[in-house]
Amino acid sequence: MPPAPRRTDTIRLAPGYLQLAEIEIVSLSPEEVIRRAVARIPENYGVDSLVLTAFVRSQKYLGGKLGEFTEAIIVDLKTGYRPYPRKKQREKFTQSNMTKLLKGRVISDTSLVNAMGEIGRNAGCLGCNFTRDFAEFPFDTPLDEKMFKYYSYTLEELFAPGGGKIFRIKFDQKKGIRRTLWQGEMYISAADYALLMINQKPSYEAYGQYQRKRYKHSYVLYDRPGWFMDMPLMEWTVTYSSRNGAYYLSAIRAESWLTLENPATGQKTKFSHKNEVVVTDATRDPETVKAFRGDKSTGVDQRWDQVAGERDDRFWAGYNYVPVEERLKESIKKMVNW
Repeated sequence: MPPAPRRTDTIRLAPGYLQLAEIEIVSLSPEEVIRRAVARIPENYGVDSLVLTAFVRSQKYLGGKLGEFTEAIIVDLKTGYRPYPRKKQREKFTQSNMTKLLKGRVISDTSLVNAMGEIGRNAGCLGCNFTRDFAEFPFDTPLDEKMFKYYSYTLEELFAPGGGKIFRIKFDQKKGIRRTLWQGEMYISAADYALLMINQKPSYEAYGQYQRKRYKHSYVLYDRPGWFMDMPLMEWTVTYSSRNGAYYLSAIRAESWLTLENPATGQKTKFSHKNEVVVTDATRDPETVKAFRGDKSTGVDQRWDQVAGERDDRFWAGYNYVPVEERLKESIKKMVNW
C-alpha cells in the first residue's frame, strides 16, 4: 500500500513589539561605589546651611565606677554639604558646627571627675559632637579616595526589607601599612548612592603601630604624672535617614575604653566614655539659619556642671528611655526661640 502523501502547511508570523523593562547590568567595585557615594553627597544631603537639634547623652566611668552622667539638648549650625578641596578641611572644621546649649543636666562624682585629670574632666567642645559626620568630613576616612591604597574593601549586595538594594562594604587596614587606621563597614543605598550608615573601630594593624609610640605621651591621673595609655578601644557608628525627600544626619554613637598604666608603680586603671547624639529635628529654613547664634567655645576647658545651667527636672521628666526623639521634639518646639 503506497504511503499517504505528506501534508505541508504554511504558518505566517506577523512581527510584533514587546516593551521590556530596562535592565542594567553593572559590575561595580567597592571603591567605585564609594566614589559615587562621595560624588553624590551634595545632592543627597544638601548644600545649604541647616540647623540641627539633638539630644546628647554622655557617660564617663573610671575604674568601673560612674563618674559623670550628662544629658543635654544642643542646637547645631552646619554650613551645608558643599564640595570643598582637602586643603579647605581645617577651614570647614572651623566654620561649621557652631553650637548652642539649650538645656543640660549633669550628675557628677566630684572626686572621681577630678581624679580623671586631663583625660575626662572637661565637657569638651560641644560642636565636636557633630564632627564625626562622615558625609561632611570624608577626607582621611575610608571614604577618601586617597586612602584607598591603605584599605582592603569587599562588597556585598543586600535587599532592603522595604524593597530596593543596599551595598554593604567592609573595610580593613591592609597588612604592613604603618598607620593607625580603621576596620568596619558601611551601607550605601544602591538607588541614589546615599551613605546610610558607617561603623568603624581601630584595626588590628593599628594596635602594633600605636604600641610603638605609646611612651611619647604621658598623662596626669590621680594628681600623679607618668601614666601611659594603651591603644584606645573605640567605636563610632554614624547613621543617616531620609526626611522630606532629603538625607540628614540621624545619630552618632561613640564609645571608647582606655587602659592607663603607671610603670613606676605597676598600677592600672580603666577609663571609659560613652556618647550618644540623636538628631530630633533638622531645618534649612533661611530665617532660622540666619537668626541662629552659636559658637565653639562652650564646653572648652569647662566642666559640665559649669555649662549645664539651672536644673529643670520637669523638662526632663519622662526622657530616661529610648527612643527619645518624638517627646523631645514636641517639648523643644515649645521652648523659646533660638
